[in-house]
Amino acid sequence: MATSGKSSAGPRPRILRIGVLLSGKIVEERLIRDRGDVTVGQSAKNTFSIPLETLPREWTLFKSHEGRYGLSFTSAMDGRLSDGDRVQTLEAARSGGSAVRSGDHFVLPLSEQARGKVSIGELTLLFQFITEPPVQPKPMLPHSVRGTLADRIEPRLAVIVAASIAVHFGFMIWALAIDPPNDKGIAYRAAQQTFQEDSYQVDDFVVPLPPDPSAGKSDDAPKGEDVKKPDKAPEVKPAGGDKKPAGDPKPAEAGRDPNDAVALQEESQRYADALFSEDDSGIGLAGAMENKKPGSDLGNQLDEVAKSGATTAVGGGTPGRGTRGDGDPRAGTGTGPGVTGPGGPVSASGPDGKGGEKVPTGRISATDKKAFDDSSLTPDAVQRKIMSAYLAGLKRCHKELLKTDPTARGKVKLAFTVNESGRTVSPKASGFADTLDNCIEGQMGNWRFDIPKDSDGEATDASFEISLQLVPE
Repeated sequence: MATSGKSSAGPRPRILRIGVLLSGKIVEERLIRDRGDVTVGQSAKNTFSIPLETLPREWTLFKSHEGRYGLSFTSAMDGRLSDGDRVQTLEAARSGGSAVRSGDHFVLPLSEQARGKVSIGELTLLFQFITEPPVQPKPMLPHSVRGTLADRIEPRLAVIVAASIAVHFGFMIWALAIDPPNDKGIAYRAAQQTFQEDSYQVDDFVVPLPPDPSAGKSDDAPKGEDVKKPDKAPEVKPAGGDKKPAGDPKPAEAGRDPNDAVALQEESQRYADALFSEDDSGIGLAGAMENKKPGSDLGNQLDEVAKSGATTAVGGGTPGRGTRGDGDPRAGTGTGPGVTGPGGPVSASGPDGKGGEKVPTGRISATDKKAFDDSSLTPDAVQRKIMSAYLAGLKRCHKELLKTDPTARGKVKLAFTVNESGRTVSPKASGFADTLDNCIEGQMGNWRFDIPKDSDGEATDASFEISLQLVPE
């Protein structure tokens, strides 16, 4: 039987084995193979995360230094350890000097034969050094059971998938062949043949150009024959100008003649003046629209009056008639006519001068409530709904009665039934005035409440009687 590399190289190293006990029950056990620091505390990053309030967030209990461990403990920790033949407690290690003080805690070096326990409140850690056991390989099925990749593929499913892929790719290639992506498609071609795009023809404005002076000159003209030249203004040259070299003259540069450009600009200006002129002929684009602007006629009339030598005055031409009011031409300076009625000025106040007759308002309070059926809808809930949501309607009915009888007061009994949909049916109001009862019954027909339910949770009907006291204020 072949041995591992560690076994052939020498004995296995000793590692730290730690068990965690809470309230006397072991909850975790771990082997520390990497010879690293061992931490405990409430943080999840610790080697042992223990959610206890007595523990710090993180505490390095076993500190590794140069391949050896040291136990770090405080005065609040208790425990006992055995290192070889010597057994001692943590208190004895602190007082005996075997533990070295480092700040607020103590460090006790441990050998590979040490074992013991450390207690921190309800937490107890058991530790010892043991020979490292071999790492157990991951459990795997035998090769004969696992099989190969081909054994895991179902033949019928593989054939169906391959056929489906072939059909889809073949259809895609066929579609690309009959309708290439660079072609815009049959629909676009049909639209182009059916609908014609709107086209607009704009006539170019042609300006006649002046005759070319060089048109009558010909190189093939016989020598000695006189050629009539057009009249031309003498060319003025600046002093010290460049002289043309002897020989053949240099041909003119290509482009529009400056004289032609000036003529074209003047012709465009004449057309613009004709289009936007303000004459009365109406041939232009403006069409004498300037004369139709607000105030243009008044301005013309004033000009004509000024030319005739007449004078103008405010207030019209009637003799003896001037401006309104006290002669001030400003608008809005008069006090205006008074508003009077058949018996004098109309006032919004009453006969006493303090206002019209005041209609007293009413105050409504609930005095009694009663339910005739056992349901989930209680009389208290019905009364609260009436006093919060429907009190305004009741006050309007009472106010209409107070207009005819300001001292109307008394008690009104409201009897009604809430059906399975929460609507009010069979409303009946019994009080001290028929008009008040009719008004309240009309209001009750629009009331809605929670759906009453019986003991089985089914919707049912529930009848109620609510008593109200109406008092004028």
